[in-house]
Amino acid sequence: MVKKDIALAFGRVTLEDEGILRFIAEPSLQTISLSQLKELLHVFIEITEGKPRPFFSDNTNMKTLGHQKRKYIGDNLHLFAVASAAKENSTTVRFIGNAINHLFTPKVPMRMFKSEDTAIEWLKTF
Repeated sequence: MVKKDIALAFGRVTLEDEGILRFIAEPSLQTISLSQLKELLHVFIEITEGKPRPFFSDNTNMKTLGHQKRKYIGDNLHLFAVASAAKENSTTVRFIGNAINHLFTPKVPMRMFKSEDTAIEWLKTF
């Protein structure tokens, strides 16, 4: 059940009753700009009222994410997430997730998953 819901031009942010914060990108979104990431950060903090939550992102259609954007995610993930799970289905997205984890180490656990159900089960441990 959705507790809060905010629609953006490039996706949807929801906070569920069980406390999981979600970002579901528009299916046509293959990358995300730095300005979109900054907008998301603002929305994430607003929707969680500044209390970090388990975070799920469906990244199955993402194709690329530049160095500056990966660094921005690594630097700011802890402001809204206690843990981050991303659904992926490509070596490119897996590389992006691993780059964030190893080069811009977030202050919270971050993992990539092939299945949304598995990702959510992992997030429920936080």
